[in-house]
Amino acid sequence: MDSSRPTVSHGRTISASRALTTLVWYPMVGGRWPLIVFAHGYQVGPTPYESLLEAWAAHGYVVAAPEFPLTDQDLAGANLDENDINNQPADIRFVTDNLIASGSPVAARLDPARVCLAGHSDGAEAALAESLARPSAGEASFRALIAMSVQELPGVTHTSNPPVLITQGDADTINPPSYGSTTYQDAASPKYFVSLKGGGHLPPLQSGSPWLPGIEAVTEAFLDAYVASDAGVGSIKESVGGQTLFALSSG
Repeated sequence: MDSSRPTVSHGRTISASRALTTLVWYPMVGGRWPLIVFAHGYQVGPTPYESLLEAWAAHGYVVAAPEFPLTDQDLAGANLDENDINNQPADIRFVTDNLIASGSPVAARLDPARVCLAGHSDGAEAALAESLARPSAGEASFRALIAMSVQELPGVTHTSNPPVLITQGDADTINPPSYGSTTYQDAASPKYFVSLKGGGHLPPLQSGSPWLPGIEAVTEAFLDAYVASDAGVGSIKESVGGQTLFALSSG
């Protein structure tokens, strides 16, 4: 619960604080693991992404997915307000800082020096914005960003972005391919762009989709190279080798 900021829907204050219930997955093996903070898209909470988030945890990452109070339809109800995306970069920072704090229930499982962000759609935009913000003294910096079906942030220069992996369905009609490609073009290196051939907006990330195994493979290779630092960057290209549903660019 962030008591420093209110929850305001369509100009109406519905709470003096922001409730940020966060779902956490972690490896069954003990030790300190890198942390991924994942931001969901508009109208959905973390549920549609559970297969991917569970795969990341099984691969060796603690995964935390906050439920944003006004863009998760099940939570917001009639208060659903997409403009609340403007508050979500601060939500991401608040959740990150509280997870790695010494009193956190999962602090003993986290390596605070290996933290990254991920998100889909509006959540990817919020994660991108927070990844570009300069951390305050004592705050964790973000080693990498995974932005799925992301839209460019207007008027923002990306010279300070961390290593970024962008995934984009070439049949996405909600955030069309030009959004993801523009974000990629404007990003500083190292950067990677994965085109999902025939992929739409949310379905490629859901359980049972033909794209999901490849998304898991390429995101895990990217995470291992830039967050866990236990694999080379060559493994990113290798992860999509021979897969007909994917095309990878890098720069």
